[in-house]
Amino acid sequence: MAIYWFTDALPMAVTSLLPVALLPLLGVQPSKEVCQNYIKDVSMLQLTGFTVALAIEKCGLHTRIALKTLLIFGTKPRWLMLGFLLTTWFLAMWMSMSGPTVAMMLPILEAVLKKLDSKPDLEEEDDDIATNTKSVTGGKDNEAFELRVKEEMNGKVKQEAQPHGNSHHTLDTLPKVEHQDDDDAAKAKLHDQKEMEKGLTLCIAYAANIGGLSTLTGHAANLIFKANLDDLYEQHGQEAGVTFATWLIVGFPCSVICLVLAWIWMQFLFLGWRQTLSLQKDNTNDKAAKKMLRKEYENLGPMSFAQKAVLGHFVVLVILWLTRDPRFIDGWAWFFKKGFVSDATSASLVALSLFIFPSERPRLLCCKRNRENPGPVPALMDWDTVHRKMSWFVLIFMGAGLAMADACQKTGLSYWIGYQMGGLSSLPPWLMVFIISVGSTLITDVISNTATCTMLMPILAGLAVSLKVNPIYIMWPAAMCTNLAFMLPVATCGTAMVFAFGRVTVMDMVRAGAGLNVICVLVITFGMNTWGKAAFNLGEFPFDMLNATIANTSTVTMVTTY
Repeated sequence: MAIYWFTDALPMAVTSLLPVALLPLLGVQPSKEVCQNYIKDVSMLQLTGFTVALAIEKCGLHTRIALKTLLIFGTKPRWLMLGFLLTTWFLAMWMSMSGPTVAMMLPILEAVLKKLDSKPDLEEEDDDIATNTKSVTGGKDNEAFELRVKEEMNGKVKQEAQPHGNSHHTLDTLPKVEHQDDDDAAKAKLHDQKEMEKGLTLCIAYAANIGGLSTLTGHAANLIFKANLDDLYEQHGQEAGVTFATWLIVGFPCSVICLVLAWIWMQFLFLGWRQTLSLQKDNTNDKAAKKMLRKEYENLGPMSFAQKAVLGHFVVLVILWLTRDPRFIDGWAWFFKKGFVSDATSASLVALSLFIFPSERPRLLCCKRNRENPGPVPALMDWDTVHRKMSWFVLIFMGAGLAMADACQKTGLSYWIGYQMGGLSSLPPWLMVFIISVGSTLITDVISNTATCTMLMPILAGLAVSLKVNPIYIMWPAAMCTNLAFMLPVATCGTAMVFAFGRVTVMDMVRAGAGLNVICVLVITFGMNTWGKAAFNLGEFPFDMLNATIANTSTVTMVTTY
């Protein structure tokens, strides 16, 4: 199954059906137990969370947020870079797939780059000159004159304007004057422009990956980690304690630090330290780009009723997630039976409301919108949109990973592999976590991040149990590092789309991504060993390895007595 995932010999969703077919035939697990893994709590959290993200996309709220953020930060290269980083990062916090976020930001980037590439000052001057010369040619545009003016201002040739009738003075017979210094300056300026375009393009892909570290629903790998962790703790009769709210303790600070350091790194790499530290005012092209952004934002008009309603639903969902079980006080889940309410419950309620709440201001109790078009008001979300845009293969893929993890744990395979890796026990805990994080990062650069996390989690769970190390301490940073796919375009949809955009090469991604990988791994390792360790008491082993659930597994018994 891993080979099929690595080589993509079959579509990932088709490969994900193999456990349903093979595990019962091989006598590993009955079909009923295998199929139960394909729809779990985290699967519904993925489904309903993505539905909310689709509602944001459908009403155009994401475009409004993106344009407003870019207008706030301005169009100077370093601030424009921060604007794209921050906008993409924020949107990626709530969309579990990087592809839709990147797909929304790339057209905005293309429009900005076109304005930065253009020469509005020359165009305006050309228009004035062309208007003044219409009287010479009987009210018609003097094309020969305009052509010479444009080439003259580009430094190619300097020649007095000739009347339209002097056809024997062509451009080929005009004397050519070399301007070596001007050519070198033009080449340097063109190089700087291309480097800035590369930096801005890569910022979108990298911010989408970094933003997914902030929240539990930011990446599918985060949910895969939570599902495997919950299963492990349930076998020992305990709760893992990783929820949407508690994830923010580690994930959000790490993501913010990584974003700031990524901004600094991308500036020095693609803008240079001189331009990064310069305080020069915006040039004409920067002002034109900002004018274009302002015009695009004004064309959106005021916020529609649907956008306000979706924003309200989104805010309610975040509040429900944060206050369900904040750990330091009793959340609203305290009013219900213990263990019955989860983050998927909140997301399902909000998603259900999106299919009921009207997308237009209702009149006459939703019976009529106006006299010309009577009838019910359409809802904020419709099932056709969900059916067309939902990444269904991700749900099947997650189910396959959970089925394989369950089979590995119940047969004792994950604990056997963990026992074989017992040599890591001689290393300091922080160094072991760092090595595992680096390994996860390197693997995810050549393999899909969800596939990497799916295969690593059961192995690391067995390793933690065999070494009597807190499973969260090993599994969490490894899961976060599977999202650090910066160097190659094959790991995530976002990096693949940016590469297909055509402004960057593989070597550009390797050059920028290698350094960013090192930076983010260090940040995650540091965060897990400081505030993460203190918040989750990661220095203690949460349960006894010889728990009854595990002790009854014959394979584990052989491993522990080997």
